[in-house]
Amino acid sequence: MRPTRLIPALLAVSLMAAGLPVRAAEPPLPADPAKRLQALQNALINAAMDSQTRVRSAAWIDGSGKLHENTRITSDMKVRGVRVLSYNQDEGGLSANIVAAGKTPARSDEVCKATEQKYRREATLETALRIESSGTERYDWTMLLTQARGRLVAQTGASGKWLLTDPVRMPENDYERQLTGAQPDRVPYQMVLELLPSGGSGVEPVRPTRTPSQQYAQKAAEISRSVVDYFNDEAPRRAPMPFVVRLSVIERNSQRLLWQDAAPLFFPESAIRHTTQPLPSGLIVELDRVLHRWQDQLDTDFGCRPLQFNVVQENAQGWTINGGQRAGVQLGDQLLLLNREHLPSRILEPDSAQHMALVEVVSVKNGLATIRKLAGPSSMPKVGDWVATPF
Repeated sequence: MRPTRLIPALLAVSLMAAGLPVRAAEPPLPADPAKRLQALQNALINAAMDSQTRVRSAAWIDGSGKLHENTRITSDMKVRGVRVLSYNQDEGGLSANIVAAGKTPARSDEVCKATEQKYRREATLETALRIESSGTERYDWTMLLTQARGRLVAQTGASGKWLLTDPVRMPENDYERQLTGAQPDRVPYQMVLELLPSGGSGVEPVRPTRTPSQQYAQKAAEISRSVVDYFNDEAPRRAPMPFVVRLSVIERNSQRLLWQDAAPLFFPESAIRHTTQPLPSGLIVELDRVLHRWQDQLDTDFGCRPLQFNVVQENAQGWTINGGQRAGVQLGDQLLLLNREHLPSRILEPDSAQHMALVEVVSVKNGLATIRKLAGPSSMPKVGDWVATPF
């Protein structure tokens, strides 16, 4: 026996002698793309069978007297992502262990982490000031919004899980669009950072309760201070202003709200001046605290969500998806192509295989990639909400 073969055998014997379990070798990755696609389809079917299923039937007679029947089978299966943990051989043929809610194995942090390390999510970051203001107040709000945007971009860029870019400003008329060659945004996600007035999004700042005597004392102090400022020729002061900062994550293709959170903050009391003043340090500290909390929540919430690239167009080479080099997509990557109007909720219907294919990346640019079919139905419908997801 060769030494290279002797070492694994001796290691296995030593583990058995120590009473430790010897892990059986997992079935290798199927070389045939059709078998790999069949394994993924079987895994989704098994997950759907473990979930609650609804069957709806309808029948009608057309004008010629012909009977038509339609049966729809839907499942409540919640797939956190087509994350393949391993392939296995069961009675129904080759299948795969995937990350799906209500189905073992449970969520695997290792698999989610591996996917995050290779890919990252692209989003445009827009800002909006929803607070009515003018003059110096509007200048301060705009400066605060600019600071918040810059800090959020730097923070998400350092984590390596998101890539935030400026939204494309499209010309107003077709002539200018044709002249400049401007293309609308195609990245999968939109982020919107907003400043709202107090009470916006149902969020109110927490104010300590005061007794009537405390309220009277505070009012008297404000009047006294204003009188002193008048005689001392001091600049007028602006009272503390409560406001709300909100961040939203939206899927661009469907405009579906995926995540949102809001936090109440106070703009401290400040003197009204006609010269540029830095933002209060206490406000910046509180803003950083909110942004760090949002970053942790985004990492946790999107950690095992399926990373999906939308199919944006079809060409002679194949289909184009809105994920490219910036998102970590590389030549040769294999993705699962799904029609979300049918899958995974209707995976138990007889024609579900017509809405699923295994594809490979054949060319890639910064924000786009071209995919071609490796396995799947000979003719696929060209309509629907098609997405490509790594597995």
